[in-house]
Amino acid sequence: MRKRLLLFFATLLVFFLGSIILDRLTGVFLASHDQGLIFPRNVTRHFQTPEFSFTATTNSLGFRDRDFSQQKKVQTRIVALGDSFTYGWGVEAEESWPKVLEKTLRSSGLDVEVANLGKPGSSPRDYADVAERSVSLLHPDIVIVGVLQGDDLAQMDLPPPALRLGPAADVRARHERLRRVAGWLYPQLLSMIDEQSAATILSDEWKQDAQVIVNVFTAEEKARLEHLDGRIKSAFFQGELNPWLIYLSIHSPDYFLQTVDLKAVKTKLLISKVSEQIARIKSAADRVNAKVIVVSVPYGIYVSPASFDSRRRIGFAVAPEMLTTNAEDEAVKNASLLANVDFFEFTDQFRRASINQQFFFELDGHFNRTGHAYFAEALTPVVTKTLGAMTK
Repeated sequence: MRKRLLLFFATLLVFFLGSIILDRLTGVFLASHDQGLIFPRNVTRHFQTPEFSFTATTNSLGFRDRDFSQQKKVQTRIVALGDSFTYGWGVEAEESWPKVLEKTLRSSGLDVEVANLGKPGSSPRDYADVAERSVSLLHPDIVIVGVLQGDDLAQMDLPPPALRLGPAADVRARHERLRRVAGWLYPQLLSMIDEQSAATILSDEWKQDAQVIVNVFTAEEKARLEHLDGRIKSAFFQGELNPWLIYLSIHSPDYFLQTVDLKAVKTKLLISKVSEQIARIKSAADRVNAKVIVVSVPYGIYVSPASFDSRRRIGFAVAPEMLTTNAEDEAVKNASLLANVDFFEFTDQFRRASINQQFFFELDGHFNRTGHAYFAEALTPVVTKTLGAMTK
């Protein structure tokens, strides 16, 4: 009997170890899905919300773009760093401002290519991390750093308050722990499962996240939620709005207002922190003799009356001067000057144009197709002039 038990457990152990080895071997044959510069390589995912539907495909180097050879085959290569506004969240890859910029520059006769290294949810720290990994590999001539107005400065503060664990959050935490264990044992299988689930509509996930968020809100925070615009609350619970926007607005309602005061000690500290990250990017670029320019990416709450009103209805604190001050650009300009990097802003252009055009998704808040196209149009003469100065 004892020998049979030992044989059984030995067989079970061999099977278990064999399954792990098989998973690793699967990884060898699916090596194209390994982690690249930013994302897993050669993965296609579809995202859909009530406001937009788009497909995101990563290349063999692991960023959202066509394939780029490490050896430059054009006269000028440009790398664009930034967050979801650069990545093109909500639009197709060719509609993102880096790719529209590439097309515009090429149509003017320039032999140039633009690599989109945008990463959703990232901050200037991430831009610097990506630069240090990618610049020595891609050898660009110009590095454009797209710093999002207000948001990127605020992200340099301490991380937002951690979720207070409740029953639903505890379930989610346990689920994440299980995924981490599964990821260690069966990373290739988990990756394939994730790719299959990636085609689901985001509203399903957002509904679940909304319930988790509500369950961890305090009584005071739930009261704030109740006072939100009726359409916003409905969109939140129906999975039609990114629930983490609501979480942020309830937790930090002054998120977009807190960095408007350039004289505040806190704002000066944040400017210094952004400058440190820009300096990291410049250091990486200097090693390949690349020129770095920083551009302020307009955020709707500072340039568009319609977007300003939608952020207010979502629960963020607003003030009329947000649509007239250039403080957010001045903050990024100061950070760029400290790092000895050229800076450009387009806020006044966007404010004038926003009177007759909508550049942002109403609820989501990101650039829509028109916003990406207009930003690329505004950026074109800056890049053209920079290229001209570099060839002299």
